[in-house]
This record gives sequence, C-alpha cells and structure tokens, in this order.
Amino acid sequence: MMNLLKKLFNFYLDSSIHIGLSVYALTYSTLLLFQLPYDKAVLYFTFYSTIVTYNFIKYGSSAKRYFFVRSVYIRGIQLLSFACFGLALFYAYYLKIETLLCAAGFGVLSSLYIIPFLPSHKNFRTLIGFKIVIVSLCWAGVTVILPLMNANVFVFETAIALFFIQRVLLVLILMIPFEIVDLKFDAPALGTMPQRIGITKTKLIAYGWILLFLAIECWQTETYTTVFFSTIGLSVLLTIVVWQANIKKSKYFTSFWVESIPIVWFLALLFL
Repeated sequence: MMNLLKKLFNFYLDSSIHIGLSVYALTYSTLLLFQLPYDKAVLYFTFYSTIVTYNFIKYGSSAKRYFFVRSVYIRGIQLLSFACFGLALFYAYYLKIETLLCAAGFGVLSSLYIIPFLPSHKNFRTLIGFKIVIVSLCWAGVTVILPLMNANVFVFETAIALFFIQRVLLVLILMIPFEIVDLKFDAPALGTMPQRIGITKTKLIAYGWILLFLAIECWQTETYTTVFFSTIGLSVLLTIVVWQANIKKSKYFTSFWVESIPIVWFLALLFL
C-alpha cells in the first residue's frame, strides 16, 4: 500500500500537477488581492496549460522522444498532458481575445526555453543567466497579467507594475533552492548562479530579493491588514527554504515543499 502511494505521489510530482496547482494558487491570489470575482476560465486555463507546458519542457526536448516513448510511466504522463491540452483549449474558448494573445506570447517565450532559436542551436536554457529570468517573467505574466487582463483591469499602472515586480521577485526567490539542489545534475555550461558565484553568495542575493519583496509591500501598504501579515509570513517561509537549500536535499524538498509555498500563501489569503 505504501509503495503504491509513493508511486502515485511521484506521478503527481513528475506529471507537473503540483506545479499546475502552484500557478493556479498564484493566479487566484491575484484575483483575491485585487478584489476581483472568481474567474473559472482563466484559473483552469492557467492550471491545465501549465501542466502541458512543463511536461513538454521536461519530456519533449525532441518530438521523436515525446511522441514515441516506450516507458509506460512516461506514456501515462504523455496521456495526461494530451488530456490537459484539450481542457486548456476548452477554457481558452471563454477567455477574452486580448488574454489569449497575451497567453500565446508567454507560450512562445516558454517554448523557446528548449527549442533552438539561434544559428548555434542554443535555446534560452543554455544561455547563461537567462533560465531564471525567463521562468520568472513567464510565471509573473501568467499569474498577474492574464487574470487582470481578462477582468478588464488596466495593467499599465504603477501599482500593478510594482505588483508584477513583486511576483517576479517571488518566483526568482523560489527558483534559488532549485538552482542549489540541481548543482549535482546541471552541466557546467549552463552557468547557473550557484555555479558562477557559489552557494553562499547565491543565498545572500536571495535574501536581498526577499528584503526588496518586503520593501515593495511596505511601500504600498497604508494600513497593516491580514494581507500584509500574510506577506510577512510568506517572506519568512522563503527565508527558511533558501537557508535550508543544499545539494544534499532530495527532489521532494524542491519539487514538493518549495513548490507548496505559493499554495500555502494562497490558502492563508483565502481564509484570512
């Protein structure tokens, strides 16, 4: 029984369902923080399209490998991805055309993460320093711009720009534990931050981002509400996972616990 549960849990992580829930949580958090109504179309579209995108990035580095696989396990993930693709298309039908165009732009950007686009056959993942920037921009765009645009909120405002920067910082911070834990797997040519400047300096930069994240929150806050204190709690969680990150951590530390932070923050916002 325990072995079955472990296999199901690993499938849950490997098939990117947990990542999809994290994106769903951040998108829903945007609706809550801007006091916008529940938007089923944008929430489920971001959830299903995230699963498809991440599985394509992880398992679809080449079409032959992705569409013709022998592993029953990968085939299960493949079938789930196809089902999610159909559901994403279904909910895309209910999105505004402006939202769809914006989503397409972020989709192209995320696809270039693995698809060669330069004469030297490099993709964004192989360009030094681009990895975390592209991921953070895509996550922030999908979880901030898409729900606001679909709700007819004018996105070119100072408050929204600061909120977007905050979300970029949040994703950058969340990626630091991944960068550290993956040191034992990443090729030196990737030139990740821990590879270039070491773990200690990388953590110091992450702590600086957390302080900047808090500074933006304090600057925008006029009254100390439950939202403000939930952000303080989020910052504490971010500090803990960055501090705990090391190359000896298992995949569950990042793939589950770190990815759970947006979900925990969303639940705090929802119930508080």
